Amino acid sequence: MKREIREQARQMRSQGMSIVKIAAILKVSKSSVSLWVRDITLSENQMEVLRANKGNSGGQNKGSQTNRIRYLELRKSYQEAGRAKAREMRPLHMAGCMLYWAEGAKRRNIYFANSDPNMNVFFMRFLREEMGVLDSQFAIYIHCHTSDPNEIQVLESYWTTMLGLNQSNLRKTYTKKGSEIQRSILKYGVCGIGVYSVELVEHIFGAIQEYGGFDNPDWLF
Repeated sequence: MKREIREQARQMRSQGMSIVKIAAILKVSKSSVSLWVRDITLSENQMEVLRANKGNSGGQNKGSQTNRIRYLELRKSYQEAGRAKAREMRPLHMAGCMLYWAEGAKRRNIYFANSDPNMNVFFMRFLREEMGVLDSQFAIYIHCHTSDPNEIQVLESYWTTMLGLNQSNLRKTYTKKGSEIQRSILKYGVCGIGVYSVELVEHIFGAIQEYGGFDNPDWLF
């Protein structure tokens, strides 16, 4: 899981986001983020924006508190939209949200990982048809037990084809040493499906609570 968070941190930094903001969003330490992104060089325009934001920080404490409240209310509205959708009792929406409750990561962006291709295909269908996610929004992470470039290429081709995506959706493929038994069971490794959207993940959290008949304030992080 830490590898996916590190990859998100690197993507955010490449977009010009400050280390402090990345750490706050991903709920990790600033020192960890600094270590993960230390090789990323920002453009001059990105640096100018960061310097301007830093220069204005002295008078922004009150504004920061206001923003925290505003964003909390925004997340609440996303959850309420999910609850409203759940009350329509759409079968695919219900199944997708419940599947995420069981298998998905409970953090600020959608991340769902599994070795079962049919389960991943089904979850992709849910995201496309019920959540309106475009193919360009998907980030695919593959975890496998081989370091052979040819075998990795086969795995990447397998998952992109299975999910109806292409090479542009692939992120770094991770290799983890495992036993022979693990290799035989996880023939195609594990595929992680990521979508960077607070709105969509909060929608799912709201829907889960509506379907389940409970409240979980911790999901408003």
